[in-house]
Amino acid sequence: MRGSNGRRGLWLLVALVILLCLLPESGAAQPTIHHDLSIVLEPGSGDLIGEDTVSLSGLGSIEFSLAPACTATQILLDGAPLPNSPSRDGHLSRWRVDLGPSPNPHRLLIRYRGKIEALRDLDDRGVLGGLPPMASPRGSFLPGGTGWYPDFGPDTFTYRLRLDLPGDQRGLVPGRLVDERQEGGRYRATLVFDLPAQGIDLIAGPYQIQERFLPRPGASPIRLRTYFHPEIAGLASEYLASIGQYLDLYSRWIGEYPFTEFSVVSSPLPTGFGMPTLTYLGVDVLRLPFIRTTSLGHEILHNWWGNGVYVDYEQGNWSEALTAFMADYTYKEQEGADAAREMRLAWLRDVAAIPPAQETPLRRFTSRTHGTSQIVGYDKGAYLFLMLRDRIGRKAFDAALRRFWQDHRFRQASWADLQRAFEAASGQDLGEFFDQWLSRPGAARLRIEQATREGVGTGYRIRLTLAQGGAVYTLRVPVTLIAGSGREKHLLDLSRGRQEFVLETGARPTALLLDPDFRLLRHLTPAEAPPILRQLIIDANTVTILPGQEGPGREAALSLAARLLDHPPRLGARGPQAGATPLLVIGLTAEVDATLRQMGLPARPERLGTRGTAQVWTATQPNGQALAVVSAESAEALRALLRPLPHYGRQSYLIFEGTTATERGIWPPQSPTWQFSPGE
Repeated sequence: MRGSNGRRGLWLLVALVILLCLLPESGAAQPTIHHDLSIVLEPGSGDLIGEDTVSLSGLGSIEFSLAPACTATQILLDGAPLPNSPSRDGHLSRWRVDLGPSPNPHRLLIRYRGKIEALRDLDDRGVLGGLPPMASPRGSFLPGGTGWYPDFGPDTFTYRLRLDLPGDQRGLVPGRLVDERQEGGRYRATLVFDLPAQGIDLIAGPYQIQERFLPRPGASPIRLRTYFHPEIAGLASEYLASIGQYLDLYSRWIGEYPFTEFSVVSSPLPTGFGMPTLTYLGVDVLRLPFIRTTSLGHEILHNWWGNGVYVDYEQGNWSEALTAFMADYTYKEQEGADAAREMRLAWLRDVAAIPPAQETPLRRFTSRTHGTSQIVGYDKGAYLFLMLRDRIGRKAFDAALRRFWQDHRFRQASWADLQRAFEAASGQDLGEFFDQWLSRPGAARLRIEQATREGVGTGYRIRLTLAQGGAVYTLRVPVTLIAGSGREKHLLDLSRGRQEFVLETGARPTALLLDPDFRLLRHLTPAEAPPILRQLIIDANTVTILPGQEGPGREAALSLAARLLDHPPRLGARGPQAGATPLLVIGLTAEVDATLRQMGLPARPERLGTRGTAQVWTATQPNGQALAVVSAESAEALRALLRPLPHYGRQSYLIFEGTTATERGIWPPQSPTWQFSPGE
């Protein structure tokens, strides 16, 4: 008996070793479910008919869910009918299926019907709130994760989908197009996604399709397509050319494009979504001439970051930050040093606009839901990668990106995985760097506390004291010394709240500039950060003053305040200022001017005059708080600002003619400078 137990223990050990060898590597996304879907969609009525043959392996029970608008008409497991008695879980209907005691392959057939709600007219803020499945002849969008197909939970899967639409419609889902035809007055397309997928987004509309193929050495060409509404079909060739340029850029920078096609699809809603193999952008957005050189590349890059390497959202979303840095900021660097510097300054202005009570650590960012989250996840996140590249050098930075891509393709990855990749490429311990920029809210507060100069031999010695306010960061601080007719750049390693440095120079120094090129994530000084609209937009303490009496003008002003602010408007009364809060004044021209005088607030800037149908400007109140004013010649002119004005949060002033901003700008900033006294 003892020998038998020993052999049994040995076999158990061997079995355990084999099992461990068969398990996927940590973080790997191993699909165990395959959907074979047939979808008939009638955009005019919203009728949806679906049939899903699900191939899976396992034992015990498994659950799937459908949206309440969908009803399962038949469920078969390996050919045998199952009870059709769902339970309700929040907004979903759930079915539990018993697979039995053996881990055998199974086929689960689910036939169902649904009624998709009509397309709603939403602004970009409504789109950010998350969209339900919506259908219309003008455009249909059925997002993944909303229950329009059987959903088996968070695990990845593969799929094949056959789409059947009316003959005047065209549609697609992420994946490889394997068949497309017109027959019997219907449009039919079959698409396959054989990599680990996290969801299926279905898109349809009255599209005109144009395509071309992008050759690539040693591999099949990439199919490039546009699915455009008729009114913008003329833009297709320009977009197809731009897609190819971006795919070439990022394939060389990171690694080969991981899919077989890429499509730009127009949306009747103001969307800006990136999915595997496609991006879904609003018709009006696609018309803008700068989108091909900005947003398009951003969405294409998400096929590497976010749709190629998945985000471990429990550990924070790194994808938007890295994409903003490698897309938005890279394009500014390609324009030139001045354009890149201006973007860095704009990021820091955004950071300065966040009230202290609303500051959150970058690690907590998961998605963009309002202005503050965008600043944290995109602007502050991109700054982390800027400072990281400055620290380890471009060669190590790019090598880390390629390593990260190769190690985590179609797997979940976290900030910690990124840190390991950059440490391996640079040979540096980056723990403190990542920890301080990910875990702390806000940014560094830095100033020149004292600086003196003295003659030494044929040159000069400068004693410089840098000080930090609030949390102490470890920083490599750029300082520019103006000496004689030239400029000398120095990097000072600061690790304490107050630290002295000694600089030597041959020419007589006249001034010191602290981080004049904005290479550090830091709070700007008041002189560097003149007020911008975003300060008022995101601050929950903003008080709105409506000067007008009851009537169309006041109604339009209130609607604009609700549209502009991230929080429901807090209305205040005209009269002497009560308390120190940011103020937003909205109304008709004469009423606005009278209210500013009555409240002792700065008057309308002379440079704006009375040009345009509306003027918008910011200023600083006597109590130091920010002020924003929207002044229009009529209620109609105020209503014309409902859509465009929220997009100009980075501006200090604007002049509008109807819905068009004819002039805009930022009040001139002043760099923090230490001037040496002539007597030194």
